[in-house]
Amino acid sequence: MRASAIGFLLGLAMVAALSPNLTAQVLQITSGPVIETVSNNSATIAWSTNQPSDSRVWYGTDKDNLTQTAEAGAAATTHRVQLNNLQPNATYYFRVESSPGQGRGEAESQSVLSFKTVAQGQPPVHNQQPATAEKGLGNADNGKVKITNGPILEYVDSNSATIAWSTNLKGSTRVTYGTDPNNLGQLAESPWGAGGLTHRVKVQNLQPNTTYYFQVETGQAEGTGGAELEGPKVMSFKTTAPGAPPLRNQPAH
Repeated sequence: MRASAIGFLLGLAMVAALSPNLTAQVLQITSGPVIETVSNNSATIAWSTNQPSDSRVWYGTDKDNLTQTAEAGAAATTHRVQLNNLQPNATYYFRVESSPGQGRGEAESQSVLSFKTVAQGQPPVHNQQPATAEKGLGNADNGKVKITNGPILEYVDSNSATIAWSTNLKGSTRVTYGTDPNNLGQLAESPWGAGGLTHRVKVQNLQPNTTYYFQVETGQAEGTGGAELEGPKVMSFKTTAPGAPPLRNQPAH
């Protein structure tokens, strides 16, 4: 091999070693999700990603309102999340989500998927492919932008709250809020498209033990010519008292 070629290859190796972010992969789901086991009251959902990341499933019995969540916190490339306390012989809808953390984006199943729990007294079913309940709008064959999951209160303490929801298209992420439901004069937002189809906003500098009202908004959605989507109604949550433990994954009212 020529000296110039060797030098070029060594240069590439040095760039990769000194600048790992230049060669970092985009997080992607590489296989699944599949329903590894489903019984009359539980299900285990599994999928894989191309790099270590956390694991979350949004689910519910209404495909347009996936307000329940289940998680497996440790970063891994094989993801396995168990859903408990399900109803027998019922159809559940879900989406999976993985994130490597530190604001580095997320990978999500692009469609709303479904499975059915078995009837009472029937044996569990293993390695079942989920059905597609609604296609995602990476392609433009599904109509208008809409909220598919949430909003939920992922975290609430005495002076902050993290509000999350999902849409079928990427867009901006905004929450208007205040202590008067008729005057939501404060704004919190996240960068456009930062979370993919999942929108997550942290509202800070709140008063303890206080009821706050809010409305979520996703604007400039991809493929909609700048259309804007607001949450269907003003919702509320209450911050915790000073010293009380935080609340996690609470439905908004």
